[in-house]
Amino acid sequence: MKKIFTLAALGLLSAASFEAQAQITVDGVMSAGEIGAANSGRYVSLGAFSLAHPAGFGDWGLLRMYGANSATKLYIALAGTPEANGNGLQIYMDLPNKTGVPTGTGLPAATGPGTTMFEGAGITGTIMDQQTDAGLALKGESLTSFSPQAVVYTSATAGSAAQLAPALTATGAAVTIAGATGNFAMFNGTRMAYRGTTDGKITTNPGNTNGGGAGSYGWEIELDRAALGLPSGANVVRLFAGYVSNTGYWSSDVIPEIPGNTSNLENSPDFTQETGVQSAAFNVVVLSNRSAAEAAVAMSVFPNPSSDKATVTYQVLDRAQAVNVTLTDLMGRTVRTLQDGVKSAGFHNVGLSTQDVAAGTYMVKVKVGEMTATRKVVLL
Repeated sequence: MKKIFTLAALGLLSAASFEAQAQITVDGVMSAGEIGAANSGRYVSLGAFSLAHPAGFGDWGLLRMYGANSATKLYIALAGTPEANGNGLQIYMDLPNKTGVPTGTGLPAATGPGTTMFEGAGITGTIMDQQTDAGLALKGESLTSFSPQAVVYTSATAGSAAQLAPALTATGAAVTIAGATGNFAMFNGTRMAYRGTTDGKITTNPGNTNGGGAGSYGWEIELDRAALGLPSGANVVRLFAGYVSNTGYWSSDVIPEIPGNTSNLENSPDFTQETGVQSAAFNVVVLSNRSAAEAAVAMSVFPNPSSDKATVTYQVLDRAQAVNVTLTDLMGRTVRTLQDGVKSAGFHNVGLSTQDVAAGTYMVKVKVGEMTATRKVVLL
């Protein structure tokens, strides 16, 4: 049986704490001051590749992945070093309110300019352990030039790839992505930086001696949460990282890692058949201009509208409290009780199947202790 890998990295925080500014400088270095235990605006580890390097492709690869969020931004950092020969770092994302490639379905061929890592033959057919909506890559072109790239999957059969601009250097200088159009507009305004070693090898990366800890060099990304389309309230974002060749040949280095694996994964791997779960989940809260109670409950419903199954996500602050989740009609009359009982502090999900009720517009009400939040939901 596969072990569930879920890291509620940013749970158990008061709603007010999300108003703090991020404690992160986008410079390609994961410094000690940027890493914290469940502190708003600081990095929390989402998993590491624990084998000693050289491993996989040799003197290049992954060390650790981090996630963080502030009131308006989502941060992802990947400690590691790509080879300057077309190989590079990849991050795949499962975003709420997006419909991409379902779990267990092979990634479709991505159409693009012919120069991106996502167009490699070994990426096509790869089966992920999470729904896959979008991805970012950092392709090593030389010791001093690294190309940011993106892929967007809009269905199980449709994907497109793009080269983003401008390019990154190895100095840690931040760049701002601009000029992306269509499905890639979600990445406009994204800031990135990469810090490399003088010899371009992971063995001289400061994080190689401490498991990708404080002081690690790598790739830092600051994403705009509004541009990503994250709905207000509580959301679960799932991430998966890999070190992959220009042709899509997968190394052993993936995060979350495959426990005990020392072999390269080759072309088009099926991660649903590997040990563990190759998907790191963490919770983020997107504040809105709603009441204090609404912000504290941080409830969201996605996808909305829903033609199959919606997920209601909410948070319980500070301590275990009584929770009641109901579906009502627009007159406030109870149609279904979805959850009723005591829940521990943290983030929780409850499913709402469209097969249980007639199509129409409803209200979802979540009461946590004395605080109540409501959302309108359309069931198709």
